[in-house]
Amino acid sequence: MTTDNAGLETALLVMAVCMAIQTLLFVGVAVGVYIAYRRAGTALAEVRATAEANIDELREQVQRIAATVDETAAALKRGTTAVDGVMTDMRDAMGTARNSVGTVASVVAGPRTALALGLWKGLQTWRRRRDTAHRGRRYFGLVNASQGDCDD
Repeated sequence: MTTDNAGLETALLVMAVCMAIQTLLFVGVAVGVYIAYRRAGTALAEVRATAEANIDELREQVQRIAATVDETAAALKRGTTAVDGVMTDMRDAMGTARNSVGTVASVVAGPRTALALGLWKGLQTWRRRRDTAHRGRRYFGLVNASQGDCDD
């Protein structure tokens, strides 16, 4: 039995040494995990701070863009208001000019029409008298028909 005891003692000693080594390994792994956790926490904090800085910068850019868009929209609105005012003034001016031209045309057209009608009637009367005079001269032989002085 002594051999058995010696074998058991050796087995127990090997087991104790293995358990000590295992404990040291687990303590080392625990320390490594703790160090990795701390480094990951620090890295995560850095990434978070960088992301927040980028988000703040992006927010500022978006606010600047929004301000620019608001200014552009206000300028466009002022421009359309000005164009609307000009168009309204132009319509009013065209209406006034149209009324003025109509009034002037009605005032001027009457005398012009009367003058044109008078000239037309005068020309018709002059032609009749001339034709009558030519016919009379031809009838009495004063104008030679071969000369082509008359239209007949």
